[in-house]
Amino acid sequence: MRALKENRNVGRALSRQDEQRLIGAIGACRAPALYPLFVLALDAGLRASELRFLCHQDLRLTWRDGFIAQGVLTVAKSKTEAGTGRTIPLTSRACAALSLWLSRFPNAQPEHYIFPRHAVGFAGNGRTPFIYNVDLDRPMNRWKRAWELTRRRAGLRYRWHDLRHSFVTRLAENPGVSEQTIRALAGHVSQAMFEHYSHIRADAKLAAMAALERGTKTASADRQGAQFGAQSPDEMSEQRSAIPEKALN
Repeated sequence: MRALKENRNVGRALSRQDEQRLIGAIGACRAPALYPLFVLALDAGLRASELRFLCHQDLRLTWRDGFIAQGVLTVAKSKTEAGTGRTIPLTSRACAALSLWLSRFPNAQPEHYIFPRHAVGFAGNGRTPFIYNVDLDRPMNRWKRAWELTRRRAGLRYRWHDLRHSFVTRLAENPGVSEQTIRALAGHVSQAMFEHYSHIRADAKLAAMAALERGTKTASADRQGAQFGAQSPDEMSEQRSAIPEKALN
């Protein structure tokens, strides 16, 4: 079974609810690598091929008390020139997932793969999964079946590439994130995908302006209230009737 192939379709983004359903299904999966793979695809926008060839030397990590406190990864090998060499800060969730995963390979060297080729076995009455026959010099290439079983268990029909699409979509939904920053984090974005994200950004900008307008109206009402001493409408009417008619014209 080969590694997941990239799909050129734009795809669809995961909802937060579906994300939690998939994480729950991954928790019941017997492929220990699937959760860190899932998190890096969703939180860093890595393609399947980029995940396969990620090496220890591509990570700059700060460890504290046996856990990764913060880190940055560099995509050393990508399918596009724009994707190669880009750096992506790790989320706290990615740091936690990698802390547990990397602890499985205490003898790994900088040139070794983050996700090396390995076999999965099961131990005890609880059939707890464990990995063996680890080859740090070769990348893994068998998580398609685990992903298919997981998404079916969750009752969802997402493709693996939809995780990267979700990463870019969530960036695009934030009007404070520039298109330059999106490209710097995601690398190459196809024209079809870029046009799709442009619609998302337009909607995000409209929502931001609507929020700004609501804030402006509230501030204007507050100033008027301060000007009239926060009087009631009846009090302001009485005050207005006391002004000479000539002054009102």
